[in-house]
Amino acid sequence: MLATSKKTNNLTEKFRELGLGTKRLSSDRFITKNGQFNVVKKGIGLKGFSFYNWMINMSWTRFFAFVTLSYVLVNLFFGFIYYLIGVEYLTEYNDSSYNEFTHCFFFSTQTLTTVGFGRISPVGPASSFVAAFESMIGVLGFAFATGIMYGRFSKARSKIMFSNKILVSPYRGIKGLKFRIANMVDSQLIDMEARVMYSFLQQDGKDIKRRYLSLDLEINFINLFPLPWTIVHPIDEKSPLNGKGVLEMSKEKAEFLIILKGFDDTFNTYVHQIHEYNNDEIVFDADFDPMFDPAAQGETHVYLNKISDFHKVEAKKD
Repeated sequence: MLATSKKTNNLTEKFRELGLGTKRLSSDRFITKNGQFNVVKKGIGLKGFSFYNWMINMSWTRFFAFVTLSYVLVNLFFGFIYYLIGVEYLTEYNDSSYNEFTHCFFFSTQTLTTVGFGRISPVGPASSFVAAFESMIGVLGFAFATGIMYGRFSKARSKIMFSNKILVSPYRGIKGLKFRIANMVDSQLIDMEARVMYSFLQQDGKDIKRRYLSLDLEINFINLFPLPWTIVHPIDEKSPLNGKGVLEMSKEKAEFLIILKGFDDTFNTYVHQIHEYNNDEIVFDADFDPMFDPAAQGETHVYLNKISDFHKVEAKKD
């Protein structure tokens, strides 16, 4: 049976600070694995589509595939126009190893990239006008692609690893909710701040609503972040997790939303990252294995591949 609402106004107040809604009853992730909101906006067509945002946030593989495909399609389009005008309006066409359309296509690539004409050039007003227009498209297109690439390189992005599981472990005579994070790259992250939200389904009269509560952390702010950080929520008598086990969290479809923010000196700005654990990723009576050790010459070796390693511990008997 789901928990009953006792302090509805207080909970609603805390929920509004997060902005995620109370009517989501599905157990599907609200935050995807890549840190994006699992939300699809509909009803306004292409008005809600931002081409710049789409180009900036797509993967590098898709970006280069899109640029390459656009380059080929534009040259096919203009090559076809030259072909319709007539290959005889391109000077010095006497190479029998190419068919006429291939000849027009490669002439288009020379025009689009503004590298200049080699042994061929347009003849007559029609082909000259098309070549002039295509060269303008080429200048604008490559300027646009260069700007997008600069935007992608200059956009501040955090690369923080999260442990695959969130653990309930022994902690100072009680239990604690733990997960582990680490900076994947060598950038200097400072003034790191963490916030953990506990999300669960709750009976509110005849309705079932999803509630959000902020969890108190052992440490929610650190000045420097060179080593892995194990973030802990003490499960004491004040904790909303007190007395809850696997069965209770499964029934209420528990989720934990992680919000991180820190200053990246590489980009000279604040970066943030969000992550989510659902009830299938909670492991009770377990603790993390060490993932770093001191080495020679005063160095500390951090093994990022061990960030999710844990071992089971004996459950404390009441």
